[in-house]
Amino acid sequence: MRVRLPDRRDPGWWRRRWPAIAMVWSVVVALGVVPIGLGAVPQAVAASSAVTVKGPKLWNPSTGTYGKQGSITLSQSKDLTNQVVQLSWSGFTPTTDGNGQPRTIVKPGDAYSFFAVRIYECRGTDPKVTDCYGSTMYGLDPAAGFQQRKTDVPAPDFPSNMVISPTSMDGSGAATIELYTGLQSPTLACDATHPCSLVVEANYGGDSLGQTNPQQTVDCTNHTLDLTTGYKLASDEVFGKDAANGMSSGEQCAWENRAVVPLAFAPSPAACEAQTSAFRAAGLEAANRAVQLWRSGLCLGDNPLSFQYLPAGGEPQARADFLGGATDVALTVRPDTSTPQRPYVYAPLSASGVSVAFVVDDPSTGRQIRDMKLNARLLAKLLTQSYSPAGGVIASVKGNPTCIFRDQEFLKLNPLPPESGLKWPTSCAVSQSSPIVVGGTTDLVYQLTSWIASDPDAARFLDGEPDPWGMRVDTYYLRPAFSGYPTDSFARQDSSGLVGATTQPRSNWREYEWNPVTTGLGDVARKLLQNKPTCIDPTIQPDGGHNQCAPMDPGSRTLFSIMDAGQAKAYALPEAQLLNPAGGFAAPSTSSFQSAVADMTVDASTGVQQLPYGVADTAYAHDQFAYPLTSVQYAMVPTKGVPDAKAAAITKFLKTVTTSGQVYGTEPGRLAQGFLALTNAQRAQAADAASHVETQDGKLPGNQAAPPNPPPVTPDPGTTGGTGGTPAGGSGSTDGAAPGTAPAPVSDGGTAAGGTGDTTADGNTFGTTGATSCTGGTGSIGSTGSTGTTGGTAGTGGSAAVPAAATAGGAKAAAAPSASGKPITVAPVAAGTPAADRSGMARLLLPIALIGGLVLLVGGPATLLLGGTPAGQKALTGLREGWSRVRRRRWGR
Repeated sequence: MRVRLPDRRDPGWWRRRWPAIAMVWSVVVALGVVPIGLGAVPQAVAASSAVTVKGPKLWNPSTGTYGKQGSITLSQSKDLTNQVVQLSWSGFTPTTDGNGQPRTIVKPGDAYSFFAVRIYECRGTDPKVTDCYGSTMYGLDPAAGFQQRKTDVPAPDFPSNMVISPTSMDGSGAATIELYTGLQSPTLACDATHPCSLVVEANYGGDSLGQTNPQQTVDCTNHTLDLTTGYKLASDEVFGKDAANGMSSGEQCAWENRAVVPLAFAPSPAACEAQTSAFRAAGLEAANRAVQLWRSGLCLGDNPLSFQYLPAGGEPQARADFLGGATDVALTVRPDTSTPQRPYVYAPLSASGVSVAFVVDDPSTGRQIRDMKLNARLLAKLLTQSYSPAGGVIASVKGNPTCIFRDQEFLKLNPLPPESGLKWPTSCAVSQSSPIVVGGTTDLVYQLTSWIASDPDAARFLDGEPDPWGMRVDTYYLRPAFSGYPTDSFARQDSSGLVGATTQPRSNWREYEWNPVTTGLGDVARKLLQNKPTCIDPTIQPDGGHNQCAPMDPGSRTLFSIMDAGQAKAYALPEAQLLNPAGGFAAPSTSSFQSAVADMTVDASTGVQQLPYGVADTAYAHDQFAYPLTSVQYAMVPTKGVPDAKAAAITKFLKTVTTSGQVYGTEPGRLAQGFLALTNAQRAQAADAASHVETQDGKLPGNQAAPPNPPPVTPDPGTTGGTGGTPAGGSGSTDGAAPGTAPAPVSDGGTAAGGTGDTTADGNTFGTTGATSCTGGTGSIGSTGSTGTTGGTAGTGGSAAVPAAATAGGAKAAAAPSASGKPITVAPVAAGTPAADRSGMARLLLPIALIGGLVLLVGGPATLLLGGTPAGQKALTGLREGWSRVRRRRWGR
């Protein structure tokens, strides 16, 4: 191969090389001025921990023989928390009725479905039946096994999570199961140090009752009574029967057809109880899933940090407690618009959203429907008790459909494809009329109702205008009797209705129909998981009271719930697609969150991002991909008056969760599913906030400046140890029903003895831990109103004036001078509407890029001169000749 060397006499060589040098220079400069990233921090994709194990051998009831072993796959087996996982299987005996026809729905104790599959969560990785939660022998003597009476089986310490599911005619099946940790079930005690497992148990029959031999002993090889009337040993009915000798349950033969799938749970904040809490945080239960992963990562790291976190209680109370000095950090979505009572700033932590989850079954097939579209007006109907109850006529909703599935607007938005074979329910039960929602005051409710109020169709409906099909809002939700939307709490307005086909009324139906859940978003999600509506049965009992509405059977469920996206994702619940102002339907997802965050404007007064609801001609108004209930979650962090150690701990928390805590994953310290990592601009704002906490320079939010005579900062009340706790609470029960009574308030930042904390299913402590100056109780506080967007209307309590600089493309927010004189390491995020992911780091790289370009500009030719190239040699010869002529003329040499 010949290589043609450059000809030093070729005058075009330099011209051909110079464009390449210029291009390199241009690339370097561009790298200095273009934003570092167009999205969030590169996300690490967690390695799949799905696992497949062998199942039981296939039983062929027609031939009475066993075939090949089946197969079982679990979707996730490591870094588990309280979540829902999916199991799928193949090579199993199909579930049929007595005539061999397929069964698609199986209920516990079902006597007409044969060869169904039970799934248990069990202690250990080689469990006995006495280790399996919800089994017929759970909690009995493990050494005795089935050879003991089951009449004394203790009740589980939490509702059973046992699942029963059918197998289709091709031998495949699937089911989901909620996994309990030690917080939900102390007797299971599943955690990072106590491994557990799932047992998949196929009931293929066999004489588990000892009815086929004189000795009355169990004979699982005898299948003569599997399908016979009276015994039905291959049905789930046998699990409730005792063996003939009374020393075994009917589960014994099914237990022999089991497969075990090991489970590995992630460390939880409960593992950090022995550590002293460095600071206290409260609020934003909608971020609980993310915060708990961060807490675990921080307290289990090489340089452990533990902090106390109480998610329950509501964000208005959390903000008030923080501003009053009762807590060190408040988590929030909405900014506080009052004059700051203490110096603080907002640090973005992540983005997420409000989900409308649903569990709806096709009544003819029992199959679950997992796709749904909703608009703001349909949600307004659900949340205002505007559907008429079945079986009665109530004046406030007279003429309205009896439930959403008979609402023509819903049916128009949700036509089911004929090829799917699915149909919406046609009957309307009491429990279908109102969704499961959280009680108390929360930012989640305020955002949802703000979005509804900003929608023109929903707003007119709430003002009394009927929809195109004639449905009207419940008259009890008309002004002035009802204050209207937006609101930060749900409350039943209509308790007027009577229901019943007889002439004897069954008491006020409305009073017993809709009851927001007062024990938090965790219980909201669990009620949906357990198919429990929140209504109270209107039928008057002999004692004059009322029962709770019974759980809805799988196959006939029609439930809705409002919750945070983090829980909806963790529990694998279907989430509705919502209509945005641009006419697109978007479901909560990483991409729809990203679109919405890119559309958000920044309030110059506070530096907080929010969607501009109701503002025309914005990026959000034209974005068909944006999820309309997306929000950025913030920490209010103190910038003055905090001891050095506590300031350092809060700074470490911010720096950690906004860097390594932005990588998606299931292991401790990562970003939980259902949350969106920060953009570059948001990370810069978080770093800026951390620097102000670290230096304690008295910085205030956004462009706010310190008043001439700032109010005194409340003395720091100190911090107690533990992982939970709240300034509001005393003693109470462990069922998560409600927080206890509050102890007497403590003044001067002192510490009260406190009562015993009550732990709910989600591990939140309702009780005293070293009381602060707050009193307990649920009561709401007066709202000062929200910051109005351009052209919008502020919430109840007044509006905050927004300077001209807050409009799109406006100037930077003014930074307050440093009170301590310590340097600020990162510039604050600009006010106005920044590009979705533009980073301030690009400006820091500009000098470096200029220097690099100068090096190329000067060093490139120098390299040519000194590197032995022909052009360099020619240039050097010319320089030598020129220098010689100068010397001869100057010095005569």
